[in-house]
Amino acid sequence: MANQFIILAIVIVITLLNFMLWSGNSYGSTQLTEFYTSLLDRNSNNNSVDQQLAQIRSQLDAEMEILRNFESKFGQGAGDSFEQHFEKMKAFSIAQAPLRKRTLAQIFKPTEFYLLYGAMGPEVFCPEKVRIGTVGDGGKWVCNPWKCPNNSVMFSLGLNNWITFEEEWQKLTDNRNILYGFDAADQNDRTRQTYSKIRGTSKKALISVATDPATSKYTIDDLAKHFNVSNIEILKIDIEGAELTCLIPFLEKYEVCQIYLELHGGAQEHAKLLREIGHLNYRLFSYEVNGFELKACEYSFIHEKCVEKYGGMRIANYLDYRN
Repeated sequence: MANQFIILAIVIVITLLNFMLWSGNSYGSTQLTEFYTSLLDRNSNNNSVDQQLAQIRSQLDAEMEILRNFESKFGQGAGDSFEQHFEKMKAFSIAQAPLRKRTLAQIFKPTEFYLLYGAMGPEVFCPEKVRIGTVGDGGKWVCNPWKCPNNSVMFSLGLNNWITFEEEWQKLTDNRNILYGFDAADQNDRTRQTYSKIRGTSKKALISVATDPATSKYTIDDLAKHFNVSNIEILKIDIEGAELTCLIPFLEKYEVCQIYLELHGGAQEHAKLLREIGHLNYRLFSYEVNGFELKACEYSFIHEKCVEKYGGMRIANYLDYRN
């Protein structure tokens, strides 16, 4: 009875090898061969099944030889490398760029989101792109946070007592950044305490085109001056439409490595601001349409000068188009 179980087990093994052969993948064939051979050797002293085991071993050896030949022709180490595949994709994307530009330039109505989102695509590939924050509204796609310099500054515009992004970022990077957070309303005690524990300083500030401390209105660059900040590595923005008028004046004065922007407005407003950001040498590496409404979308950018720093790979620029 035991011998029958052994034969059944080896038949199952051969079936598995056939599956691996037709799948075209390597599943540790050398190790499997050694294991099956040892299994056969341990039971070869039983004369009643020796002949059957020898036949099975012969068939197994033949199957493994076919598999090795298949792998040497089509498997790892043969064919195009990742770099070669990437270059093919890059060339294809470059060829598409003029059509993307023409499409974006033809957006004139606030409802033409089908043109806007249909024209979107990454300009930079980030191999270590991760979504930080909550699953759902509030999370941001970021490029390789582990490459962010120690003690560099993150500006968060629009806290709204919701700091899961900052908490997860600091946990992921071992409290690497110095955080400054702003919101039109005072944050509650719990938010301020939690923010402080993760190296954060918060301030009531309504982001505006002009500064008026009496009404808690500030430009982004005046907030940087207020805290004596000259370099900002990461800029996270969710200010419910104020980005349309307040972002570009700031970016014309400060170069930020990465921007995580939730943009609100009509399709033509999206296209205009994206074009202006593109002309300042920021490259899109991710976008995510808001699940609640088409007029809101998360865009993630990396500055041209920071692509290599964060391990990115350039694909094709198209947001720096001309109207």
